Amino acid sequence: MNWFLLIAVSVFLLIFVFLGFRITGIGSNSWFMAAAFIGLIFLYPLVWYGVLPDKIDRIVRFIVHIDMGILSSLIVFLLIRDVLFVPISLIKPEWSIVAFSKYTTYSLSFISTLLLVVGFINAKRGSRIVDVEIPVENSPSELDNFTILQISDLHAGAGIDEKYVENVINQSLKTNADIVVLTGDIADGSFEKYEKNLKSLSRLVDRFSVYYVTGNHEYLKDSEKWISYFKSLGIKVLMNENTTVHFNGKSILLAGIIDPSAKEVNPDSGPDVKNSLEGNYKVDYKILLAHQPNIAKEASEHFDLQLSGHTHAGQFFPWNLFINITQPYAKGLNRCDKMWVYTNSGTGYWGPPFRLGTRSEITLLHLVKK
Repeated sequence: MNWFLLIAVSVFLLIFVFLGFRITGIGSNSWFMAAAFIGLIFLYPLVWYGVLPDKIDRIVRFIVHIDMGILSSLIVFLLIRDVLFVPISLIKPEWSIVAFSKYTTYSLSFISTLLLVVGFINAKRGSRIVDVEIPVENSPSELDNFTILQISDLHAGAGIDEKYVENVINQSLKTNADIVVLTGDIADGSFEKYEKNLKSLSRLVDRFSVYYVTGNHEYLKDSEKWISYFKSLGIKVLMNENTTVHFNGKSILLAGIIDPSAKEVNPDSGPDVKNSLEGNYKVDYKILLAHQPNIAKEASEHFDLQLSGHTHAGQFFPWNLFINITQPYAKGLNRCDKMWVYTNSGTGYWGPPFRLGTRSEITLLHLVKK
């Protein structure tokens, strides 16, 4: 039995029933609206598996993503309305007539659509440079102001095109970073289709030393081709291994682990923190590149700093409010025992082209002696 499929269908059925009953004030039309919302989502496998011709794929992808964006906000607003006014309706029914009228329902739908537009514009604005200071307590003063530029979750593919990537590279080239790290989900989808979207990475390699670890999306399709492509550009790929970076006469261990999703392609693969340290212990500072931040507890025994991505900081409302429930290091700078963890909010975006309550970022991290 395909449990994932069973759970997914059950969840969407519950949402359908909820919408049918809670899109109030419009009678049986609520069930037609519910059917339209859920029916469009069931088109998503066509987009996920890339079975449609390019032009049709773009149209279907856009429609499905619009549907997902509006639905996310609308469900939250309907739930808030129920929490506030259902108890009132039991005591004073006349007080809640306006709250559950068709005019209020249409207003909530309009607000959801308006938020969608704002989120779309915000996403299309692209990424911004975010400066972050990493306190360095017990390391040599020579490491002061060592600067790392982090790009994560670019998702170059169907959603993120060549122009978006070029803008990221142009911004990165204006910085004075000492190294550049790519913390996974840089590529997303077919290598043959989307290789051209990442060709401007070569300009980054011409200027900086660039290091890369895999994310989960590289393993969705053509993982070996993508990894080989990054190597061919001159990018150092860290697969449960490390290298040493020198700065002002001091040494920094830079380690990288394989994303756990690699097991879906090769059951013998996967992250190995201890192996990533192998053969290189006599250094002044240790940094781990790990796409998913939830490895932090294990990593904190060995490293001073972990750089991650994956979460997109929830990307858009309402998920940006709930992301901390499932991810203890969901965004920004946090402490895990004696190790700092920085989680990039995503340089691109994935799925619906919306950013609401979050912003795409290129992170410039400075080690600062405290």
